[in-house]
Parts: sequence; structure tokens; C-alpha cells
Amino acid sequence: MLGSFIKFIYILLLQSLRLYSFIWLIWIVLSWLTAFGALRLDYYNPLVNFLHKVTDGVVDKVFGDFRYKMQIGMIDLSPLVFLLILQLVVPTLLRIVFSFLLRVVY
Repeated sequence: MLGSFIKFIYILLLQSLRLYSFIWLIWIVLSWLTAFGALRLDYYNPLVNFLHKVTDGVVDKVFGDFRYKMQIGMIDLSPLVFLLILQLVVPTLLRIVFSFLLRVVY
């Protein structure tokens, strides 16, 4: 019973992580299109406003002052690095933690 609950929480966290990564990918593409002048974002648009609220400040908290060293011209690569961390490092850490928890339970 407890093992099934732990597996459910693991799957729920992985799916939430995938959804958040998808939101970040959309925001990265929109911000790059804005930086190249191909698009102008209207922050009164509910979708743009939601994306901005969900992603704003996260990269600043993760990278701090190091974020400004990841810029190439007007392109900020720190959100892309953050997305790579979300896709590669976090699932591995989750797998390690939850496999340990399952070993403790069983």
C-alpha cells in the first residue's frame, strides 16, 4: 500500500516536472522571438501573463549573479541551462530518492 503511494507520488512529480519544462520551453521560445524582434509580447494577454508569473524570478534564484555571465548579446542562455537541468538532473535525483524510499518500504 505504501509502496503504491510512493510510486504514485514519483509519477506525479515526474509529470509535473514535464509540464513545467514544457512551460519553460514555450517561454524560452517566446522570449527569444521577442529578443530578435519577430514578436512583441502583450503582458495583458492572460496566457503571456501566466507564463511570465510562473517563470519569472526562478532563474534569478537558481543562478544568482552568475546568470549575467550566460548572455550572448541580447540572448540570455540561463533559461535554456535551467531547462536542461530540469530535464537531466532533477529526474535522476528523483529516481535515486524514490528508489531508496521503495527499498526502505519493501
